[in-house]
Amino acid sequence: MIVEIEPSVIRGEVEAPPSKSYGIRYVLLSLLTEVRLENVPESDDVKVALNVVRGIREGREELHLGGSATTLRMIIPILLTLGRKVKLDGDETLRRRPLNALRYMRKAKFSSNSLPLVVEGQLEDETEIEGWESSQYISGLIYAYCLKGGGRIRIIPPISSKGYIHMTAEVINMVGGKVRFEGNVVEVQCSQLGKFQGKVPGDYALASFYANGAILTGGKIKITNLYPTPNYFGDHVIVNLLKESGARSEVVEGTWEVEDTGVHNPLKVSVNDVPDLAPSLAVIMAISPNESVIEDVQRLRTKESDRVETITLTLRSFGVTTQVQDGKIRIIGGRLRRGEVDCPKDHRIAMMAGDLALNAGGKVLSAECVKKSNPKFWDSLAKVGALIKVTP
Repeated sequence: MIVEIEPSVIRGEVEAPPSKSYGIRYVLLSLLTEVRLENVPESDDVKVALNVVRGIREGREELHLGGSATTLRMIIPILLTLGRKVKLDGDETLRRRPLNALRYMRKAKFSSNSLPLVVEGQLEDETEIEGWESSQYISGLIYAYCLKGGGRIRIIPPISSKGYIHMTAEVINMVGGKVRFEGNVVEVQCSQLGKFQGKVPGDYALASFYANGAILTGGKIKITNLYPTPNYFGDHVIVNLLKESGARSEVVEGTWEVEDTGVHNPLKVSVNDVPDLAPSLAVIMAISPNESVIEDVQRLRTKESDRVETITLTLRSFGVTTQVQDGKIRIIGGRLRRGEVDCPKDHRIAMMAGDLALNAGGKVLSAECVKKSNPKFWDSLAKVGALIKVTP
C-alpha cells in the first residue's frame, strides 16, 4: 500500500488507539484468571497474543509469534512454569532479535538464543536476570511466578523500560495479586485472583503521532480514551516533553489536548526507559531550528528495524540534518522538504514519516505496516484533516 500525503492542517478529535502493551498484558492475564475485554485491540501484536493463549490452552507443540517481541519474551517463562516443551518461531523481524537473557533461566533448556527455538525445562523460585536487553522478560517472569503462587526476581542493573515493569505489576495487582517492585528486586505473591472486566486504555506513544501532526501543521487536536498519567516514568512523559518543546500539551480527565503555539524548542531526551518514543520525538525535533539530541539509543538497534538507522534515514529523506555518535542521535531541524520513505516493516517509522509528510508533503511505501499496532492510523489521520491518497 502506498500513502501519499500533501501539506495539511490537523484539527479535530480522535480516539487514541488501544494500548498494545496493556492489550497483550490483559490477554496473558487470561492464563491466570477470567478476563473479559470490552474492546480487544485490532493490532497484529494483540492478535498474536490471542493466538498464543489459544494455542497454550489447546496444547499445541508449536507457536508462531509473528513479529511480537513482547509476547515472545513474556511467554517463555510462562511456558516454563506450565512445564511445556514448545517450539517457538516468528517472522523475519522477530528472528533477527537476540534473546541473550535466556541464559539466566538456569533450569530451562533452549535450543538456540534466537528464533526458531525449542523451550523446555523449569523455572526456579528466584531468578536473577540482567535488566538491559528488555523489561519484557521481567514482565513475563512476573506472570510466571504468579502462576506458581510466588517468586522473586533480582534484576542486574542497568534496568531499562522500568515503566513497563510497573505496568505489569499494576495489571496483576488490579486483580488481587501482590507484586512489589523496589530498587532492583521484584517480589511476587499470588493466591486467588479476582476476575477482570474492562476496557483497554489508549496508548500515549501511538497517540503522540496525532499530537505531532497538530504541532507540525499549526493545528489543534483532542485525543480521547487515555488513562490518567501514572506517577512512574513511562510513555505518558511525552505529554510533558511536547510542552517543553513549546506546544500546549495537557491531559484532562483522559483527554489529551495539544495545540501548536509556533514555538519549537530543542529537546535533549534519554530514551533508555521509553525507547518507543524515539520516532515520535524525532518528529518534533525535526522542526526545531537548533540541535536536539536523543540519548541512550543503543537498544533501538534491536527493534522491528534498526531504529537508529531508520530514524536517521527518514529524517534525511525530509531534509533534516542528523548525526549518530556516542550512543546519541543529534538532530538539527528546521524547514522540511518533501520526502519518500519505504516502511522497513516497522510501524513506528511509517507513522513518523506520515507526520513529517503532513508538514512538507511526501509518500510512504509499504504503509500497511502500521497494522502491527494501529491499523486505523491512516484513516484516523484523514478524519482530522490530513490530505491523504491511498493506493492499494
